[in-house]
Amino acid sequence: MTTLTRRQALMTGGAALLLPAGLRAATSPPAEVDVAVIGAGLAGLSAARLLAERNRSVAILEARERVGGRIRAETLAPGIHADLGAAMLRSADINPFVAELRRREVRLQADDGDYWLFDGSRDADTEDYDALGFCYDKLDDALLDARTLRSDVTLASRVKVDGKWADTARALAGPLHVGIDYNAVSALDAPRLSGTGNDAWISGGFAAWVAQYAAGLPVYLGRPVVRIDWSGDHVTIATAEGELRAEVCIVTVPVGLLNAREGINFQPALPQPQREALGRISMGVLDRVALHYEPGSFEAPANTQALPRISGTRGMSFRLNAQGMPLAVATLGGEHARELEAQGDAAMVNAARLQLKAMFGDALDKRFIRGVASNWGRDPWSRGSVATVRPGFATARRNAGRALTSPSGRARVLFAGEAFAPTDWIGSATGAWLSGKQAAAEALRLFG
Repeated sequence: MTTLTRRQALMTGGAALLLPAGLRAATSPPAEVDVAVIGAGLAGLSAARLLAERNRSVAILEARERVGGRIRAETLAPGIHADLGAAMLRSADINPFVAELRRREVRLQADDGDYWLFDGSRDADTEDYDALGFCYDKLDDALLDARTLRSDVTLASRVKVDGKWADTARALAGPLHVGIDYNAVSALDAPRLSGTGNDAWISGGFAAWVAQYAAGLPVYLGRPVVRIDWSGDHVTIATAEGELRAEVCIVTVPVGLLNAREGINFQPALPQPQREALGRISMGVLDRVALHYEPGSFEAPANTQALPRISGTRGMSFRLNAQGMPLAVATLGGEHARELEAQGDAAMVNAARLQLKAMFGDALDKRFIRGVASNWGRDPWSRGSVATVRPGFATARRNAGRALTSPSGRARVLFAGEAFAPTDWIGSATGAWLSGKQAAAEALRLFG
């Protein structure tokens, strides 16, 4: 059994950043390119960058007025910003995306903050850390065993956890991990809970780096795609402003948008097996609430994790002094997040404030300045945070991401994103980056 200490990490995971000076936003895309990329999240950007490096003409059509997709940040005060989407990089010692960042000489910060458990308003004792660690290990072992045995069932049916920390462990495996309630988590599809323990942050923030990564790429903002016609020996992509013709199209929009009735219209329609597979993938919600306090409010190392004991299905976790700033960033997920989103930003901020007040007392709350919330479930261009597959349908990701081929048998439309990432990195920024590169490599093979 792994014993939890105050320095161990249990939890997984970004004003919005635009391209510099509205780059490409005021111009029109060309009439024809080799490859059209739909979506300027990390998957779309990584695909476009590889294609551009291989001298293929590319256009990236992005519905939002910013790049990054589910990586975004908000500025709470001068010099104080918070990533409200993907933020931390897990297992930096074996993470392929981290290797790419280091190749580009990006500075990383080790995730070496403290780890605090709270039982109500008091610090948890050693037995509490051990009890939660035992539950957590049982859940992670069950996920590993399910992969080994190809057991396509709910995680809840494979393992029993009990004791006063059981609800906390279940929250860490469900709503705070993949954004859905614990009883709906697939034992075969959900990512493992534990990594190598060597996690990292991008200095200056993930969203800020993504904006730099996009610089120089042909991104066209504010251009939602309404139709993709793949009926012939080329692809025609339509927006409200006009059409673009491409030899190949790489679609990187979230599954939530692919499943939306008012989403992209494919002509011909997606094959029935593919539509059925997409219907078995839903979007979990993982929201961040960033709270700005006066400097010195938290006597804690940067990126300290604070986790209150959860009773029932509603709870949240925190990062204190996130990335060295006077911020507490809360994570909440599942139905709890959706319910608070429906009540508005003020309710989300207030819920996080009240939880911190319960943990640290009234004096802390008097030092509060302002807060912001992510609202991923209500975002029209994502409809959630992370793709999750219903138990019993583990093949859905593969079937939903199949390439669309022309009558001549040539692949014309490819799919990429965190939902279609390699197994070890599904649901992560690393997975989105890898998936985009894989789609670009496939497009290059088509050109010969």
